[in-house]
Amino acid sequence: SVCFGSRLCQVGDPDYLVGKLGNLGYNTLTSPGLATVDFSLNKNFQFTEEKRLQFRAEFFNLFNRPNFDIPAVSDLNPYIQSGTRLAPNPTAGRLTATRTSARQIQFGLRFTF
Repeated sequence: SVCFGSRLCQVGDPDYLVGKLGNLGYNTLTSPGLATVDFSLNKNFQFTEEKRLQFRAEFFNLFNRPNFDIPAVSDLNPYIQSGTRLAPNPTAGRLTATRTSARQIQFGLRFTF
């Protein structure tokens, strides 16, 4: 059995089991937030009535904010099988990847005639 209600399972409680994951609901893991700022600058040059040149600078993830991904599936379990017993998982919950790329800047020229 597991510990129910608002009390904390501790050694000595009749419901205490080593390696028991508890009674947290399924799919309750939330990942870190996602935020990026994209920015664009344009400058138009008019040569004649029909000929125009446009310079464009685009910035993606302008402030270079790291948006971390959720842990790998193997790192979601706080315990791993070690022989015949459960042992703590040393990589449980570790964030090792990002969901978005680092800052990117691109430039462009467009000539319309």
